[in-house]
Amino acid sequence: MIQDPILIVDDEAELRTTLLEALENQGYSAEAVASGEAALARMAERSFPVVLTDLNMPGGQTGLDLIGEIRLRFPGTVCILITAYATLDTSIEALKRGAYDLIQKPFRLAEMEVVLNRALEHANLLQKLKAYQEELESRILNRTRDLHLAHRDALTLCDLSLQALEAHSLSSSLDPLLDQVSIRWAPDGMGCFRREKDGVLCRVAARGRLPIPQHLDRPDPDPLKVPGFGYSEEHFLPLGDVGWLYLGFEGRSAFMETDPSFLLFARHLELVLRVR
Repeated sequence: MIQDPILIVDDEAELRTTLLEALENQGYSAEAVASGEAALARMAERSFPVVLTDLNMPGGQTGLDLIGEIRLRFPGTVCILITAYATLDTSIEALKRGAYDLIQKPFRLAEMEVVLNRALEHANLLQKLKAYQEELESRILNRTRDLHLAHRDALTLCDLSLQALEAHSLSSSLDPLLDQVSIRWAPDGMGCFRREKDGVLCRVAARGRLPIPQHLDRPDPDPLKVPGFGYSEEHFLPLGDVGWLYLGFEGRSAFMETDPSFLLFARHLELVLRVR
């Protein structure tokens, strides 16, 4: 429901006051100004869904000029032209300038209400359309930003994997990738295990205040069961068929095992374990 008032623009003080009082008595919220220039100044201060403007206002902008200016500066505002000279040419020109409707003087208040209600409904639809467009633009912007971050992560991981292939030891090849995991998800404990030929998992990297054993006898009856190294939140994640990654958090974290960014990191860790 639109809460902003209707703006009345008329240089005749008596008509302006009469129309303002009549609309307010019918439950409308309204304001009134004496010129097109005053209307534009007031519209720069607050929003008006509908503007009622007289056609002829000597000494300043005409109603048609005002409607054209409002269309450029306030496209969400619906304009209604009031005139005693409703010729065909005037009507066509009003539509060209962006008028929503035209009311001929003298008019009855009931006629004015019908036009106003239609105009307010139209203004409400314009507001909803604008909100939808802004939401859509925001979603597209967020999606674009996500894709940009994913592209950046992929390039970073490719660089780290190339460095890993050139490192002198398995431990030094894993360090840059594990550093990225620490930066991105901030686990308090971390361990990387490689599967040996006999099925035993051998620890090749470990970080954190709690000890992580050198070997784990895997597989066990539940291959996804977290071994339990003392952290309140723990994750034990397979790296293909060549190893496992352990992540431990002191408290509740925002880490998700299905995070696409993490899955990409995991595949690069798997690659290093597979080729080193």
